[in-house]
Amino acid sequence: IEFPMLTALLFGLMGATAPCQLTTNLSAIAYVSRRLGEGRPWVEAMAYTLGKVLMYTVAGGAVIGLGLQIQASTAPVVVVARKILGPLLIVIGLAFLGLLNLRITFGQKLTRAVQSRISLRGAWGAFLMGIVFSFAFCPTLFLLFFGLTVPLGLRSTAGLLFPGLFAVGTALPLLVYAGLVAAGSGMAGAYARRLSRSHSAVRRIAGVIFILAGINDTLTYWSL
Repeated sequence: IEFPMLTALLFGLMGATAPCQLTTNLSAIAYVSRRLGEGRPWVEAMAYTLGKVLMYTVAGGAVIGLGLQIQASTAPVVVVARKILGPLLIVIGLAFLGLLNLRITFGQKLTRAVQSRISLRGAWGAFLMGIVFSFAFCPTLFLLFFGLTVPLGLRSTAGLLFPGLFAVGTALPLLVYAGLVAAGSGMAGAYARRLSRSHSAVRRIAGVIFILAGINDTLTYWSL
């Protein structure tokens, strides 16, 4: 779409359907739900999101900054990225549809080890959890972030904001849940139970869109 910042947010929302993100979001939902009568779920959800935004901005900003330096000095990074983008979209689409099995994960052991040792409660604990869970990467999330969002940032003057917007997108399921709880809606419990099912539907729709976009980009930029 023609709104790059919204695109980065949507990439993050699609990333939330990745297995590693589904697990971390469910863990975060359990964290903010543990004492609904005592805690402030909305504040904790925002703190968790800020922790993710911090880490994604640091990682993505570093890669974008390096890419801009390379682009300014030697290679036309954007041109190369456009040629890679089409096949990459097809790979992500096939992975979303379950036709390509990408099993490699990064940071899962680290997140579990640190999570078991988090002793802080409330907003500070949620903030630390957001930082720790940012290290959990599976292939689809990795490709969405480093393969799509970061190159998108290279083509925009506000590119350094894109990693943070991507992080907000990955945390949107938690923010919606916290909003329902804060509003006193009885739908919060049903929403949490149906999260996995809705993610499966989103993955299938996104998979088809990515494959079609990838075919279009491949035919367009490899024929130039």
